[in-house]
Amino acid sequence: MTKKWQDWIWIVFLIWYGVGVILVSLDMLPDALQWANAVFLYLAGFLAILYAIKKFRDFQGLIISLSIMLLTILAESLGVHYGFIFGSYHYERDFGIQMFGVPVTIGFAWVMVVFTSMSHFEFLLSRRKTVMGGVLYSSVTSLLAVTMDLIIDPVAYKGREYWVWDQGGLYYDIPTQNFLGWFFVSFFIQCILYVLIKQEMYSTTWSGRMRRLYFLVIFMFVVTAIVEGLWLAVMVTFVFYTVSLVIRTRMEKVA
Repeated sequence: MTKKWQDWIWIVFLIWYGVGVILVSLDMLPDALQWANAVFLYLAGFLAILYAIKKFRDFQGLIISLSIMLLTILAESLGVHYGFIFGSYHYERDFGIQMFGVPVTIGFAWVMVVFTSMSHFEFLLSRRKTVMGGVLYSSVTSLLAVTMDLIIDPVAYKGREYWVWDQGGLYYDIPTQNFLGWFFVSFFIQCILYVLIKQEMYSTTWSGRMRRLYFLVIFMFVVTAIVEGLWLAVMVTFVFYTVSLVIRTRMEKVA
């Protein structure tokens, strides 16, 4: 795919996103257009796949992205069917084609989460690989993954009922197990990616786009949370995101 087409995909996403912020965040999306939610996740995931293709030399990046998609769908399936990893829950909205009882769009969303989190800490991948380096990299990127979920789940559950939890928890009746699951699934994937990346290879343009994509997704859910009156979720997400950026800034200076 040529650079021109890749740039156009980014532009299409921004347009789709802009419309979505208004219609989805303000709950103005007609029932006939509910499929637009799935398209948004497909586009976000596809952008992350383009980033992976650049970072892992074409075909390898595609295989890694598809592997992440399959792994996370399997992990989510364990939650849907058995309550493992993330806790017990079920989907209330139609997000399109399913695999193992989980919408494929969720796999695309996970690819987006993994690679947008990676983009914030790419500079750690250019260092000499060590066990402690892998633990550090996987921990800070997984913190970003959890940060995103801290705003997504309250909105999806309490605000819009995209999915429903079958057990309660301290944070908006969401099981603490869910957030631990997000951290450790992300940690496992990032550990593997840390090992696979032999040298630092990335496009400055697409690294920046991934960091902006992360922010845009959080911003959309923050706006929705404000509309739904989920102020605790807004404040908690702001704190976690700020802490993550401070950690990144300080680590970059040391690097």
